[in-house]
Amino acid sequence: MENAVEKNTGSLKRCIITTGVSSLNYYNNYMQQFNKDNEALYNCMGKSSMNNIDKADYYNIIIDLSDHHIKTIVFEVFNHLLPLHAYLYVKLIKDDSLILGDAYQCTELLEKLHKNKLIELEIINKISQAPKEEEPSSWLKRFKNLFFFIGPGNTGKTSIISALTELCNEKNKSIGLIDLTEDCKLMNYFPNVRSLGDITLKDQQLQKKLKNKHTGLVDVYRCSSKYFKGNKDLQSFTKLLKELTAGYDYVFVNADVNVLDVCSDLFRLGDKIFIIHDIIPTKINITKHILLTFAATGINTNPNIALIYNKIIRCSFSLKAIEEKMIFKKLNNRKLVPIVDLNSKTFEIPYSKKTMEAIINNISTRNSIIHNAAYSYRRNIEYIYNHINDIPYVELDDMSITDYLKYCFKRIFQHYYVQNTYKVVGRYTSILKNNLQSYTLMARSRFIEKHLKRQTG
Repeated sequence: MENAVEKNTGSLKRCIITTGVSSLNYYNNYMQQFNKDNEALYNCMGKSSMNNIDKADYYNIIIDLSDHHIKTIVFEVFNHLLPLHAYLYVKLIKDDSLILGDAYQCTELLEKLHKNKLIELEIINKISQAPKEEEPSSWLKRFKNLFFFIGPGNTGKTSIISALTELCNEKNKSIGLIDLTEDCKLMNYFPNVRSLGDITLKDQQLQKKLKNKHTGLVDVYRCSSKYFKGNKDLQSFTKLLKELTAGYDYVFVNADVNVLDVCSDLFRLGDKIFIIHDIIPTKINITKHILLTFAATGINTNPNIALIYNKIIRCSFSLKAIEEKMIFKKLNNRKLVPIVDLNSKTFEIPYSKKTMEAIINNISTRNSIIHNAAYSYRRNIEYIYNHINDIPYVELDDMSITDYLKYCFKRIFQHYYVQNTYKVVGRYTSILKNNLQSYTLMARSRFIEKHLKRQTG
């Protein structure tokens, strides 16, 4: 995501430039806020942001070497600013642990520019943190069939997971669900619940179940976020996840902000992460907190993060306005600065009255969600299923006429009522065939009986 604040219509005396989330946080926390009358603030997070920077007499550039894509941004900033022959004052926020690669090349460039009196450089050393007992990256590896669903409470995480699970069952896939939330709402949808904290790798019953993949049955494993107290607990949980992912076609994890705050490294294990949100301001703030945490830990570099917006059909809020509140920070002068560099997919799930009734009936009577919800809801759940399986989304305009007709017929025959009608017609056709065969046999037996009577007579 690349953006800058709005341009000042008058002449600028000073322009402040930050190079990402960390440098922007440093500015907000430790530096005096700019004067909106003759100063401007830009947060450059990519090449396209450079052209938006106005000319000024004085540039104050804040560079944090821990920002993402720092080498590309730094080189682009100075390629743009040096030809302006303006005064450039650079604050370099340096971490001793970042001494190789892009950070080293950026430092070397800035020191050369300072030596040749092209910039004035101030170096600020971060306080180094104590070394960790073990580098997480050595054992934190993604599982291809593990998927996380996170978001504020009551935004529809469990209903989406349940509908997606039903769709997977239709396709004869085995599903393991892990609920890390305190309420464990998944047990309202699927009664087969077991505590994950009581399970060990030597559990014979678990080993027997995982060796025999089963379809149609969904297993729910419950575990509290308090289970994760450190790397040792996460390592043991990772080993258990390895067994579960080997025993099921898909493993879906229902998580919340508490899980993220206690153990953010857990989300590095998932192949894809889905962030579910809606229109309520307090929940938008929680979603923003999730995005900022992902950005601070580097999890946002995962290209498989997706936003799911649960939308009430008659709601007047636009998705663009909601994502603007989550991903941008509004300054005192109402200008926007991007706070998260996020490259993600977005799914918009419409909730109609029919869909809400289907979800409620599923909890009370165990009736299917996707077979009774609105067609638009099922279609969007299928889009999520395709995303999970890396099936690319194709716009209808890009399809050939033949592919479009195939797509239409496929959608028609996938409909629950069409499938049921087809089954009913097939069943009655089979009954009719059996009746015809019975009638034919009876007619032949009567004919033979009459023939025998004539011979004996």
